[in-house]
Amino acid sequence: MVAHDRLPRLAARGVARLFGWRAVPDPTTFGRWLRRGGAALPELLDEVLVHGEPELAPQPEEGVTYADKIGPADRELDLSRPAAGLVDRVRALSPHIGARAVVDGRPLLVWKARVGDDGSLELLEVQPEGRRRMSYDEYLRGLR
Repeated sequence: MVAHDRLPRLAARGVARLFGWRAVPDPTTFGRWLRRGGAALPELLDEVLVHGEPELAPQPEEGVTYADKIGPADRELDLSRPAAGLVDRVRALSPHIGARAVVDGRPLLVWKARVGDDGSLELLEVQPEGRRRMSYDEYLRGLR
């Protein structure tokens, strides 16, 4: 266990209000999820700062995990893997650093994707090297 996993945390009630959704609705990205939680931040700060000392509780020892820093290998999309897992990775890395894939021999940052009706990965928004973000359709038109 890493020492920072034992730091006190705000009481579960306040954190649950800020980030307490049981599931992140599809196709929410981390950035959208954070913005949604950020809307509750003023209320939480008001409760904590105006109404006395924050209620602190130690993090339970059971179930504690450590997440390593996201590295280059974590950003790579293995297009041979199931589409649902690839979409989850794209959502987790958007809008900050993006997922990387090689499509038809060309490297792309993938910002949005979904699982198609046939279960395959459908790219929706990409960014070729040295270019701006664009829809995948725009990207394909530019290849012609």
